Amino acid sequence: MIHPAVPGDTGSLQVVSPFRILVAEDDESFLDAIALLLEQDDRFLVAGRAHDGREAVALSGELAPDAVVMDIEMPVLDGVEATRRMRAESPDLPIVAVSGHDYEERVLEIRQAGADDYVRKARLADELPRVLASLLETTGRSARSRP
Repeated sequence: MIHPAVPGDTGSLQVVSPFRILVAEDDESFLDAIALLLEQDDRFLVAGRAHDGREAVALSGELAPDAVVMDIEMPVLDGVEATRRMRAESPDLPIVAVSGHDYEERVLEIRQAGADDYVRKARLADELPRVLASLLETTGRSARSRP
């Protein structure tokens, strides 16, 4: 995206890089769907894909994403524990939990582990981009600019 460096000033333009998102999802079809949904929005770029919680924690440390989309139910290390570990390493990292189930106790667990918000998989297309953008704005993160 290209925006004026100073609002209203069309003489100096800067390129704004999209927010880098790490997606953790064990179901390959949902992983692809989430990645496609985010990359259709100019504000986001999928910087990494994890298939389990342990891989998500490792990639988070390597990639330093701007935000994480975390499935609750995953093998090896579930989304609750992965969120807890990420939160310990990066207290301000926006984390959005996703699940195909609406188990209130699991949603509560991941919220207590540090997830900032929760989106049901059935509502991803309607809610995920809006929720991510809102969290990134609220936490004071901004898209990376370069001249």
